[in-house]
Amino acid sequence: MRLQLEEPNMKSKLAVLMSVICLVVASLLVSGCTTSTTNQTPSASVTSNTTTQHVNSTNAGFLENYLAAYKNESSSDGNWSVTAWEVTWINNTSAHLQEASLNKSTGVTESWEETVMAFPTSQDATNYLNATNMTAYSLAGTEYGSEGAFLTITGHAPQIYKVYAWNEGNPLDISAHKLHYISQLDNIVFVSTKKVLGVIDF
Repeated sequence: MRLQLEEPNMKSKLAVLMSVICLVVASLLVSGCTTSTTNQTPSASVTSNTTTQHVNSTNAGFLENYLAAYKNESSSDGNWSVTAWEVTWINNTSAHLQEASLNKSTGVTESWEETVMAFPTSQDATNYLNATNMTAYSLAGTEYGSEGAFLTITGHAPQIYKVYAWNEGNPLDISAHKLHYISQLDNIVFVSTKKVLGVIDF
């Protein structure tokens, strides 16, 4: 009799135990689904990073095209002869340019050291300028000419065009004189130093 009384009890306990196991398994499955969904977040981040890399790659292509047009413009200027031109890439959105040129009519030779940066937007370029210490500089120009590398590659003049200049040293002493410029052409920023190397007698 005792066994008969315990048997239904045992079945009942087994049924409860099976129910608990089913609940645990179900909750694990639900938990697994949630975890799986949560694990999708890194994929979104990867997509975001890929987009960022694409934007940077686009900027690199834009800057490369700009520098090529800038070189063509400098070389095609009938008044100047480019005697040296070397571009060193800093990263995929900025490059260092070293240039030397000779003025054919005056015999003046000058060198340029320029860092050229392409930002994702014009606002990013403006933010960069705003964060730059330009205490020694003054606004030297806001009018873009009728031609130029920017116009060549975009088909339009920059909407934002600002040139800031700083005259360092005595202009009469070419060995100690430098002209510093910071320029913004929409999303492009130039940080430049020009130095006169000498005068050639023709």
